[in-house]
Amino acid sequence: MSTLARWVSRWLDRRGLGAVADTVDQLGAERGDTLALHDMARRNLARGEPQAAAALLRQALVGQPEEPTLWCSLGAALRQSGDFADARAAYEQALELRPDYPEVLSNLGEWHIASGLAQEALQWLERALHSAPDLLQARINKTAALFELGRFAEARTLARQIARDHPESAEACLNLGNVLVHLGETSQAVQQYQKALALRPGYAEAHFNVSCLLGSKDDQVRAIGYLQRRLKENGDSLQNLAMLASAYHAAGRLEESESLCRRVLQRQADHPSALITLGSCLSAGGDAAAAVQLYRQAQARDPSQAGLGSNLVFECNNLQSMDRAQLFAAHRAWAERFETPLLQPVDFTHTARDPERPLRIGYVSGDFILHPVGFLLRDILRHHDKQGFSIHCFSMVTRAADVLPELRQAADHWEDIFSLTDEEVVQRVRAAHIDILVDLSGHTAFHRLLAFARRAAPVQAEWIGYFHSSGLECMDYFITDPHTSPAGSGQRFTEVPVYLPHTRFCYGPPPYAPEVGPLAALAKGYVTFGSFNRLAKLTDDAVAAWCRILQAVPKSRLVIKSAALSESLVCERLLARFAAQGIDPLRLDLREASAHLDMLVEYGGIDIALDTFPFNGGMTTLEALWMGVPVVTLAGDTVVARQSVSALVNLGLAGQLAAPDWPGYIAAAVHLANDLAGLADLRQRLRPLMAASPLRDAPQFTQDLEALLRRMWQAWCAGGKLPSDMAL
Repeated sequence: MSTLARWVSRWLDRRGLGAVADTVDQLGAERGDTLALHDMARRNLARGEPQAAAALLRQALVGQPEEPTLWCSLGAALRQSGDFADARAAYEQALELRPDYPEVLSNLGEWHIASGLAQEALQWLERALHSAPDLLQARINKTAALFELGRFAEARTLARQIARDHPESAEACLNLGNVLVHLGETSQAVQQYQKALALRPGYAEAHFNVSCLLGSKDDQVRAIGYLQRRLKENGDSLQNLAMLASAYHAAGRLEESESLCRRVLQRQADHPSALITLGSCLSAGGDAAAAVQLYRQAQARDPSQAGLGSNLVFECNNLQSMDRAQLFAAHRAWAERFETPLLQPVDFTHTARDPERPLRIGYVSGDFILHPVGFLLRDILRHHDKQGFSIHCFSMVTRAADVLPELRQAADHWEDIFSLTDEEVVQRVRAAHIDILVDLSGHTAFHRLLAFARRAAPVQAEWIGYFHSSGLECMDYFITDPHTSPAGSGQRFTEVPVYLPHTRFCYGPPPYAPEVGPLAALAKGYVTFGSFNRLAKLTDDAVAAWCRILQAVPKSRLVIKSAALSESLVCERLLARFAAQGIDPLRLDLREASAHLDMLVEYGGIDIALDTFPFNGGMTTLEALWMGVPVVTLAGDTVVARQSVSALVNLGLAGQLAAPDWPGYIAAAVHLANDLAGLADLRQRLRPLMAASPLRDAPQFTQDLEALLRRMWQAWCAGGKLPSDMAL
């Protein structure tokens, strides 16, 4: 093949015209041109066609059997085809021809990783790096080997060094992302995958790794298929197995995810990603205590991960065994570990201390979507006084298409900050001259508490989105209400708890919410209880109370609806918990998640909602009440244990539906069930009651919030803070 044809072929290839380049090379291949055959084989490998590549390479070797580069490429093609034995033979043949061939040594290292022989892999990779210290693929393979051996800190250090040395390498970004995701640093991992895609838009592995973590259901299905093929082609390395487990979890396939996690943990008992994913699976299935133990095990192995620490403190809210002092201590321990190193004086002298000037309010959240936070915030943004307040939303939503359009339209300024570091977020907030920065995430996924820890704004506050003190010293206020956090309740905060006058929630029902129908029990002849809360909230005490209620109300049934109930194993475990207390499984109706409208329609068949405790429903309670379903709750002594109480106080129904103790909770539910006429009347009164209550008065709620924000600002201008409303 002529030099000109070779140049044309490679020029076309560099511009993404591989198919055209193949046409040019085919002419040379028909004449036995080894270079043309080799180039075509490389493109086949890049397209995921290893069998075709292997055939071309064997054809080339007929003409040049002593060329080590051909044997090296053949080994790669055979390995990707799943033919591990022949792949190793090809690599060894290349080494016979060139004993210090670094690429082959690196490939043999990768072969040993795929074969589950990480220690041997490390030896091959050290040989490769001795010959070529800067060989990128050998360094990436060494990262994988270190991780397979459980040498996580070394793997992370090496991956970060590779990314610094090769800032324009998509492979280096992917490598760092893979290490970070398996260490539980999901948001940072996604940032690296996105950087890899920016450098190489068609990078399949980066695309599918992002999809399995953040994508739509269709994206996740495709990602799972890709990862399954990778396992077949590259062997069942721990990283491959753990990534597929994460993909199954994201797609809601909890049983398959749990099985893969346990398989990984049999081989490496402290694998961080497997511990975290298994914990998430068990939490979703209703075993919060087991999830906490797994998160603690992962944290003990690597205590430096703030996101993992947040997973742990979030999950602790579900535990009935943890009192309010212990729960507060867990949040403080997180802050002492991650906030304390960041605490330093910040100079806001450039900020005009004018107590009456228009204020710039920043809201930070990853839930500006079809989510409780999005719904609760929607009407507030619409009614903010545009003359007195400029609203800035700092969005951690991972996909712009998911943002609720009403929120984006109502905000004066919108910034997507998911891909930014905490330091960059702080810079953006300060550049926008935000006066009061409000966190709407707490310790939920993709929070930015460490930006708050750096004192991003003069005044910082915690509001809807989380249900406990953040634990941060740099968070100035916790916005609550006198019913959620009554004076003298003993609730613990690092922030100053300040009250909105009636409720900290302003409910905005979706326009498609159906009308309230008649009481289902009148037609069915029996009472249907229901709970649409996450299973992680379903403690043993709650199950025991529900069983007592079912036993006290003959023929009654209980509907439990939760996303995890699409899994047969989760259903079996839940049914067993009720069966252990004498409840026939036929009295339970277990339902998986559905579209929001369909879920609201299902309330038409529910007569009485049973709240979970100590972790009450938030949006779940408000939606049930709007659909005419009374919610029986147990009033606790923490924010999360009084969310439903606050809603019921605002409706004037706390005396009837909020019980002070376990026996009272059971009695309230049984009393309702035994008075169908009264229950039917209450059903029809609930929506009008709610519509006329502070829970639905968005204009007044927004004025109350603005007045509170203004008082916070005035206190800062005077050099202090507001006093605690709980102390009154």
